[in-house]
Amino acid sequence: MADAMQIVPPLPDRGEIVSTGALYNTQMANYRTSLAFGGTRSPSMIWTEMIRNSANAMLYFREIEEKDDDVANALDTLKENVLEPDWSIQPFDDTPLAAEIAAFVTAQIAQVPNFDGALDNMLDAIGYGFSVQEMLFDTSAGQASLLDIKDCPQELFLFGNRFQPQIGTLQFLTNPFASEGAEVPEDKFLIYSYRPRSRDRMGRPLIRSVFWASWFKRNIQRLWMRYAEKGPGTAVTRYNDSDSDAEKQKAADIAEAIVNEPALAIPRGMEYEKELLTIARSLDPAVFEHLFEAMQKAITRRILGETLTTLGSDGGKGTQALGDVHSKTLDTKSVRTSNTLAGILNRQLVRPLVLWNYGPAAPMPKLGFDTEEETDITAELAKDQSVQRMGVPLPLAYLQKKYNIPALQAGEEAAAPNVNAATPAITEDETQRFSEADAGVKGELAELRKLEMQLRLDSLGLMKERIGEVAGALRPGGSR
Repeated sequence: MADAMQIVPPLPDRGEIVSTGALYNTQMANYRTSLAFGGTRSPSMIWTEMIRNSANAMLYFREIEEKDDDVANALDTLKENVLEPDWSIQPFDDTPLAAEIAAFVTAQIAQVPNFDGALDNMLDAIGYGFSVQEMLFDTSAGQASLLDIKDCPQELFLFGNRFQPQIGTLQFLTNPFASEGAEVPEDKFLIYSYRPRSRDRMGRPLIRSVFWASWFKRNIQRLWMRYAEKGPGTAVTRYNDSDSDAEKQKAADIAEAIVNEPALAIPRGMEYEKELLTIARSLDPAVFEHLFEAMQKAITRRILGETLTTLGSDGGKGTQALGDVHSKTLDTKSVRTSNTLAGILNRQLVRPLVLWNYGPAAPMPKLGFDTEEETDITAELAKDQSVQRMGVPLPLAYLQKKYNIPALQAGEEAAAPNVNAATPAITEDETQRFSEADAGVKGELAELRKLEMQLRLDSLGLMKERIGEVAGALRPGGSR
């Protein structure tokens, strides 16, 4: 039944709450992105600021996404999988009013300049913990007509005082570094909190969860590049106890230059430890590669979903079956995220539109994504035929609905059945795709058969030799 007891919220303001000035302040703050990691050397300090949702947390998130291509690619892959299915508005029931309301909501969304882009921006919540989109309405006629959906930077919003639990209503900050803002009507915003825990509306950002893997990977890359340029050995230069501070600093500068510079001139009499410079060159470069790949896999698994694959299969040596599991895991996570996104749109977009324009007793439509997998008609037909042969009666209406066959109308001529037609069957290729593990078992069986054949051949030779010995013994004059 329709939501007859639903309270109609007040019409939204026509103006734009997130002003150009606020966006400018955020833009100036984002210019500090290049300084975010450079200004804080301790990763533990950065991690602490992320956990505390400090004003710098979003800057760190943005820098990781911009500079770590593995993080960016994994987030884009997940978002593209979520948005791949088509969306549609389904009416509440078969009544004309329900169909009219569903068509109205569809038309409202269709007039948004870039609704697909808005959905993509909403899914930034996956990486950043939450996302906020401002909806603009035309309320001049006493009702609400959706005009646009605009993305808003997360830095401008909190759900309470910055140092308190983020469990309250949406607050708008005119300054990204403010500790508290002004409450704004949430009916004007689309708010997506990604997997919130303990009612924390800031959500659980996946970029934060891959911070350590990204940090280690980027530092491994830095060391790897330095090693490739010049083995980063330890340079030690000597100075006299009586040397001045300037001369000591000069010796230290030369030691650093020995490590970092491919060419360097030093005083003829200066001593330095040559042996220490050769230690790093004995290191196997594969160490860096293995560590780098391990961090890449950690990032991909965390964002796209844990799989049953092993490190070997991730490296390209795994089985097809495990690869299918990896794909299925990603699809499962994508479907769940699609359902979550649809739920947010139904509560925060579809419902208010219907209430503002049709009242509280209107049959409520539902937005959904087509996440159903395509059915293998040949396999289903063969299965139904097998069931029917076992004596299970199949209703005609069931078959017509399942295979989208229209009912025979009065005066229409039915097609004559061809009993001699080939029966659809499920072939081995369609029902069973052997993985590399299965192929390995087959290979082992083949080896066993080969060994068996070899034993047979060897046994035949031995048997022939033994028969010859026995026959010789049975001849006259032979020994028994």
